[in-house]
Amino acid sequence: MDQLERMMQQYGDMLVRLCAALIKDQHLAQDVVQETFVRAWRHMDSLRDQQSEKAWLCRIAVNLCRDQQRTRWLRMVEKRADVEPLAQWCTPPDEQSAGVMEAIAQLKPRYRELLVLHYLEDMSAEELGQSLGLSASAVYRRLKKAKAQLKELLEGWESNE
Repeated sequence: MDQLERMMQQYGDMLVRLCAALIKDQHLAQDVVQETFVRAWRHMDSLRDQQSEKAWLCRIAVNLCRDQQRTRWLRMVEKRADVEPLAQWCTPPDEQSAGVMEAIAQLKPRYRELLVLHYLEDMSAEELGQSLGLSASAVYRRLKKAKAQLKELLEGWESNE
């Protein structure tokens, strides 16, 4: 139980931000993180096989976010991006950072989760692979595509201004 409490203290806020960025709902993100820690507690023995606690918890959270996105209720909710959870990562908050966060929020979930984990949570390609169930080469390919799409979005916004 001490290990779980330590993980909750160490990774709780990060997981809430991650889930809020992925499912675009702060309250639902908190529910998903609670379920993440419940599942982590139930399967604590499988952590020994993992190299990184952070990657293991992120994988559980990302999978739960994906499950949540598949639910009928969430599909019926209006799909406007709420960039407030993403904007919380910008320090200091400025107009340019907010624009980047808004662009990231517009990406497909598979690209959004990769960019959030890589750049905002500073995870390596190996940790990303563990978290998302991908090989390192797949992480690099997907990261390249995500960057290209983000660049297109940002260039499109600059030309509209």
